[in-house]
Amino acid sequence: MKPENLAKQNEKKKCTALVFAAASGKVELAREMMDHNKKIATIRDEDGSLPIQMAASLGHKDMVEYLYEPTKNSWKAMDRFNLLLTLVETELYDVALQLLGDYPQLATYRPKRNREKAVTALHLLARKNLKSSDFPNPNQGGFLSRRFNLGDKDVENKRKKQAMKLLVERIWEKIVLLEESEILELIMKPRPLIFDAAKQGNFEFLTILIREYPDLVWKVDEKFCSIFHYAVSERHEDVFKLIYEIGAIKDIIVLSQEKETGNNILHLAGKLAPQDRLNIVSGAALQMQRELLWFREVKNVIQSSFVEKENRHHETPRALFTKEHKKLREEGEKWMKDTATSCMIVATLIATVVFAAAFTVPGGTKGETGLPFFDKKVSFQIFAISDAISLVSSSASIVNFLSILTSRYAEEDFLELLPGKLLFGLLTLFISILTMMVVFSTTFFIFFNHERLWIAVLVTVFSSFPVILFIYQHIQLFIDVLRSTYVINSLFQKGKSSLFRKEGEASKRPTKTDLCNGKLTIQCTCSTNV
Repeated sequence: MKPENLAKQNEKKKCTALVFAAASGKVELAREMMDHNKKIATIRDEDGSLPIQMAASLGHKDMVEYLYEPTKNSWKAMDRFNLLLTLVETELYDVALQLLGDYPQLATYRPKRNREKAVTALHLLARKNLKSSDFPNPNQGGFLSRRFNLGDKDVENKRKKQAMKLLVERIWEKIVLLEESEILELIMKPRPLIFDAAKQGNFEFLTILIREYPDLVWKVDEKFCSIFHYAVSERHEDVFKLIYEIGAIKDIIVLSQEKETGNNILHLAGKLAPQDRLNIVSGAALQMQRELLWFREVKNVIQSSFVEKENRHHETPRALFTKEHKKLREEGEKWMKDTATSCMIVATLIATVVFAAAFTVPGGTKGETGLPFFDKKVSFQIFAISDAISLVSSSASIVNFLSILTSRYAEEDFLELLPGKLLFGLLTLFISILTMMVVFSTTFFIFFNHERLWIAVLVTVFSSFPVILFIYQHIQLFIDVLRSTYVINSLFQKGKSSLFRKEGEASKRPTKTDLCNGKLTIQCTCSTNV
């Protein structure tokens, strides 16, 4: 193809052939075109966009990297600005870091026209949160696929998260050097980005910002809600746990109440969580448990006088919790009873079988003494012990599930009592199933101890399939209950400090809030409304 033909633009969008190659992401095709005519990379379409922006908008990283060097000298200020926004939007953080390194002024750049309405890369980064994609969704896929899903996608997500974190740090390093009025204008307009980050659960983003500019913890929106109020409303525990690192300031920040409703932070914990946050755990009962845990944790950080404080609708936090969670409690009760009923039926069948097996001795008994003929065999002893264990565990499972069916189902019962009973019932049920199959298998080993032993082995292998299938289908429920009941108690456990700089490091700007010995010390309590 002739070089001049490559530069031709279509009539509709004024796009060259390179634009279509960029949209396809086929680097070899673009390279072949560029070898004939390098200028086509700088030809703009009808909207004034370059081919590299088309590639960036569609997330074609290899194409963007290929077109970067040949075209960067032709970029205008707005081209660089829009390209950075596009790279952040499509999560091409590595290329965004390269662009920011070449043009550091992009960290604080805003177009002069509609300056206060223009979003920056930092605004877009505030709405990004890769945490949910770092690990497989616990409610998707099978048990084994979730446990061994350690492929290229997970590695890529972790690499992407590291690049995003570095990009935020590089941008923020430039912003904190500005005058305070410029900083506030940049982070609060067109909308306060710290609240977007808190709403998304963007914990690491907030940590980076607050570490260098601690005054951000004071900021509240037009409803007088801080980042911690947003964290409670959206149920983001990582963001909420930052409250334990700000010392005495938390006692002042949690006093804020919503302007229109009069809800304090405990009222927000009493409201039903967003559905996507409820779905983190499976089953309405475990969701109710998580909600109760949130309410208890927030209750522990506020003053006792606020626990019974009413909002403008004359509702205390507890009353609001009961009203908002009424349907979830009923669904949790139904879910718990249905689960207990199904499991109890299985446990009853097992108890019936192993009880009968205890009086049907393999090989019969000796007429004179009544002792089993094979009582000296190891296989028979295994049979007898396994039968006893299966009978005891299945009986315990039946009693346990029966107690679940007759429970009163008060709100607080969902916190530990009911999940604990369900966990014990499932554990004893699994034990009874396994030992029942041992009883079944050892019977054949008793009969075919020396001759045709392969028959006993074959029967054991095939009889194991139903057991493995049942456990495979229900083990995730057991793990969910175990994690929700015991591991979840560490959900708000105070970990290693993340807000404070290492010893010897200094903040890049003075603040109204000093960092002293790992705690924030109040110097002034000026207006926090933005």
